[in-house]
Formats: sequence, structure tokens, C-alpha cells
Amino acid sequence: MKYIDKFLKKLNTDRNTFATYVLTLVTIYLAVDRIVEMLLMIFTGVSYSYWGPITYTFALACPVFAYLFSGASKFATSKARKVTLFYLYVIGLYIITISMFTQWLNMGAWLLLLSVPNYVELITDFSDLVTHAFISISLYLPLVTVYPLFKKLYFEVNDSKDHVRSIWDYGGISLADKKEGHGPYTCEVYLCHDSETGKSITIPETSRYQSLFVCGGSGTGKTSLVYEPLIARDLERKFFFREASKELGYTALKTRIATIKVPYSNDYMNKNFNLNMISPAYGKDTIYKTFMKKMILNNSGDNIIYKNLGLTLMSPDSEVIDHMINVCNNFGFDYDIIDPTNINSIGLNPFVYDDPSKIAITISSALKAMYLNTHNNSEEAYREDISIQAIENVAILLKEMYPRMNEGSLPNMEDMLKMLTNFELVEKMCEIMAHDEELKEKYAIQLTYFKKNFYKNAPGKETIEKYIYSAVSQLDNLLRIPGVKHILCNRHNNINFDNTLAEGKITFLCTRRGDLGASGHKAFGLFFLIAMQNAVLRRPGNENSRIPHFLYIDEFPDFICKSTEAIFTMYRKYKVATTISAQNLSQLETAEIKQNYKSTILSNCANKIFTGNGDIDELEWWSKEFGTKREWSYKNDMHMDTMKYDSKYGSVEWKFVLYFKPGKLQTLPAKGCAYKIRGSNGKPMVRTRSFKLSRI
Repeated sequence: MKYIDKFLKKLNTDRNTFATYVLTLVTIYLAVDRIVEMLLMIFTGVSYSYWGPITYTFALACPVFAYLFSGASKFATSKARKVTLFYLYVIGLYIITISMFTQWLNMGAWLLLLSVPNYVELITDFSDLVTHAFISISLYLPLVTVYPLFKKLYFEVNDSKDHVRSIWDYGGISLADKKEGHGPYTCEVYLCHDSETGKSITIPETSRYQSLFVCGGSGTGKTSLVYEPLIARDLERKFFFREASKELGYTALKTRIATIKVPYSNDYMNKNFNLNMISPAYGKDTIYKTFMKKMILNNSGDNIIYKNLGLTLMSPDSEVIDHMINVCNNFGFDYDIIDPTNINSIGLNPFVYDDPSKIAITISSALKAMYLNTHNNSEEAYREDISIQAIENVAILLKEMYPRMNEGSLPNMEDMLKMLTNFELVEKMCEIMAHDEELKEKYAIQLTYFKKNFYKNAPGKETIEKYIYSAVSQLDNLLRIPGVKHILCNRHNNINFDNTLAEGKITFLCTRRGDLGASGHKAFGLFFLIAMQNAVLRRPGNENSRIPHFLYIDEFPDFICKSTEAIFTMYRKYKVATTISAQNLSQLETAEIKQNYKSTILSNCANKIFTGNGDIDELEWWSKEFGTKREWSYKNDMHMDTMKYDSKYGSVEWKFVLYFKPGKLQTLPAKGCAYKIRGSNGKPMVRTRSFKLSRI
């Protein structure tokens, strides 16, 4: 099939279109050939070429399979075209069928006549005596069947809305390579087992970037039956990539099509090997890239990006994180843990980046997200703009000057808070900056801004102090929590989201809702999400060159705000697949949220899983969300005296029916779910039954 696909690629077509085209031409040829044979029988009483059962089986299969393949071909460009193709193949099938019966009837009559003793010479010498009889036989079947066929197609199928719509809905048998976009070298993930068909249900990699929403009441298995298995399988796929890299890398080095870039010790190579450590040998680039094809994500010149994946899990408690840490330990993965109660927690200091502008945007976005920022009037919008400007300029000043004034030490959020509450520190730092001619020229605009708004007698000082009060209060409250302060003010060991995304690292964040309280948990989680978001939205490359990253957020409604809207609207193009959970739909539109983000979240989560429990209004919503399907509906009567149904059916119609009725969703079994998953063809996959979700 590989060679056929290459041939079809040159023709700029696909398997279904090519098969339909060939079978249609063969059907037309066979129909014309059979028409000629029937004309010969009509005019002479004898056919030129009598076909046997095998030949006719092949001939009848051509229009049948042509129609079966046509629904998924490029010929089915419209609903009207589908109906036209249906008529074409039915007529072709009719011509071949009627020719078959006419020929066999003609051949049978001749054989019967010739089998009578002494009739061979009579028929040979006086064939005109029986020719008219055989012509009549050849005319009989076409004459008595052509009008019923016309009547059936024109007055029944064509005039029946249900029949026509059933033709419209036929998608055809797809010949496309079902392995394309699937398999161990992709990031597709197994979801559950279809208890009805016995098939495994997987979410294709391309569909995962369109977000997954998991909803269900407490105790229905959102975490243990959905989150943990999905995360564990992602880690298993990352393990596969690592082991495949080792095997291919070892073979490439042994066969000398690759060389090690720099010297490494054997222990370091065994523990940390990845394909970025090697490069193609001189003159063997083509051989190397062909050999590594399965593991190459993107190849642009000398820069080769290999397949890998990153993962981030955010949870309000440590149970699911502890389970996933055990999985990482079993696979031998390194990971970063951010936990206010863990003394070994990595820091979340935004000053870790080299670019001051990048730091400023990260800090201002995080502080902005920690307080409600819906603008009811222009005055509030103006106030926020002033606040953001002040925060970003102070962040830039701190990043440039603090290391110079403190022997290269990294500034942190506590230093930021001190400067926002004590403008004298800002003035002092500006004066020191002004003595450096290079920095004075580079940040001339910022120095002028500080003189007008932060200096002792600056005209705008009072306004700045008033407008930044909300942001300063949020930061002050956050840093009062000892564990959070240790993370945000870490000067030595901090997470760098740019590297995390580029290198496919694993990160676990526990917001400790029970220890930090609702407000502290929310502020800490938002700070992390917004810091990560700024790194996501500036990822270099394109959709083909970015390493996939999978973000899992348990109990997401606590973090709904304007700033997290981009998770659903923009992350897809940056190859970040998001999975969120909530206990019910009402959590997406709480009274604290002034804007309604429910529609944004639900419309951008193309994949949805409902694990059970919900009030009647939500069950109605889920029933409609899972959609409808077409099926034949009819009524029949039952005779109570015989306890048998009447063989006659009434009110037959081809109508839409719900996949799941509210009552069905209400009675989902334990460890069951209803789901709607975007398939690799872009169409949703919805099942009419509940399915058992499997643990790892």
C-alpha cells in the first residue's frame, strides 16, 4: 500500500476517489457491453458472449463497490451529487442484472431446445422458425422491469424525503489509512473500552489539542478513572519515545551514520540520553534522516526536532500527584514539583528569565488575573492600564539593577513588593541606573516615567499609589503564606517555562486548597497558570515543530477568569492540549464571575466526558450536547388475543433521535461514562451506551 499511496500522491488523489473512479468506468463499460448483448438477442435471438456466474459476480460487484466507496470520495461533493451517484450505480446494477437473467434465460431455452432428439438439424437449417420466440423472450424481462425501476426511483426514492436524506447521510466505506495519525509514534491516548463492540476507544493526537472537559459529581471517577489513566498513559508514551530514541541512537552510532556532538561519560549517557546528543555523520544526512524518520517531529535544515512530550498536572490536593510521581519513579523520569508544603519544591520566580520585558509581562498578567478586572466603565479600564504600566516598569528596573547592586543575586517577588510599597527604593535604584551611560540611554523612557510618578515630589505619585493598591494587596496577601513565599521568592532553583515546553519536561503543581484556603489556593494557581500562559503564547516555531505538551487542571472552575480564556481559544495552535474537570456545569458560571465564560469553555472543548450525577437541567443539557443520530422509526400494533405484533408497520420515518436521553444519563452505572470525542476525521464519536473506564 505504501507504493500505491505514493502513486496516488502524484495523481493528487486519495484511495477512495481512485477506487470510485476506476470502478465507475468499469461499471459504465460493463453496462454498455451488456446493452449491446441484449440488442443482439433482441434482433437475432442469440447473444455474442454468454457470461458465466463468476463473470457476472465480478460485474455485479463493480457498481455495488463503486457506490460503497463513493460516499467517502471527492466525487461526493454535495448532497445532490450523492443522489446522482446513487441513481447511476442503481441503473448500472439493473442493466447488468437484467442482462444476466435475460442471457441465462436465452441460453437455457436454446440448450433445452437443442437437447430434444433430432432438433439440432431442424434448428440449424430452419432457425427462423424459433428466432421470433427467442426475441420475445429477450424483450420480455426489460419491458416488464424498466418501468417499475423508473417508478421506484422517480416516484418513491426521489419523492421521499426520508429516502433521499438516508442517501445524504451515507458516508461510504473509507479506504483511508486508518493507521495514519495513530500508533505508538503519535500522542494518541487510549480512553476506554467499548463494552458493546469490544473496540478500544482512543483520542487522536490532533483532537487532543481541542481540549477535553470532564464533568461529573463527586465520587463518579473523574480523577481515578479518567485523569490518572490518561496521565499515566501519556507518561508511558514518553517512556516509549525515550526507549525508542536509545535504540535508534545506539544503532545509528554503531553503524556510523551518526556521531556524538560532545564527549559524555557512559553513566551520563545511559541516564540522560536523547537524540539531541548526536548528529548525522558527514555526508550521511539523508541516510540518517531516513533511518530516524519515525522519531523526527520536524526537519528544517540542520535543526532536527525529535518526538517527545511534556506534561503539567495541577491539582488542589496531593493524592493524584503522589500517584503520578510513583509512575514517574517507575519509568525513571525526572520531574519538577511545586508544592507549598514541600521543602524541596522548585521555585516559581518569574525573574528567572533573561529578558526584562518578558518578566514584566508575566508579572503584570499574573497580578492582573488575581483580582476581578471586568470594566464597567472607562475609569476602571484607565485605572488598570496605569497599574499595569507601573508594575511592568518596576519589574524591568528590578531585573536590570538588583543583580548589579547585590553581586548578581536574582530579584524576587518580595523585592517587587518592597519597591511597590516604598517608592524611595525605586528612586534610589533609578539614580544608580542614571550613572550608567548605557542603561541610561537604553531606559531613558522608564527613567522619565519614574521621575514623574515615583519620585518624592512627583506629580503623579499619589495617583500611582492609589491605582496599584489592589495589585499590591493581592501580592502582599500571597506572600504572607510561608510556603508560597518560599516558592515565589526562590533566588536559586526556579522553573523556566520556556525550557519546560521546549524540552518536554514534567511538572506537578499542588495548590493545597486545604492549607492555603480558597483565596490563597486560587491566587497561587492563577500565578502559575498565567506565568505558564505567557511562555505558551510565545513558543517559537509552528504547529509542526512544537513538542506536544499536555496540561491537566483538576477542579478548574476556581481559576476561571478573563486571563485563562486563552487556554481554550489559543493553546491548540501552540500544541498544548488541555484537560479540565468540574463537578457540574453551574461551576462555570458562578456569581463571582462577572462575565459568562461557560459558553467559551464548552464551545472550545470539542471533547467531553460525563461521568454521572447531575440535576435534571444539566442532564437535559448533556442530552442535547451529545447530539442526535438518524435511524428508522416506525409503529406497529399488537394483537392482544394472539400476543403477536402485526406484520404491518406504520408511521415509518427516517428521523433524528437522541444518542442519550436524560434518563439514560441519570442511570449511568458505576465506573461508566458517556463521551463525545472528536475523531481523526473531524467528526464527533458518540456512543449510545455507557462504557467501562479502565484503570492502568
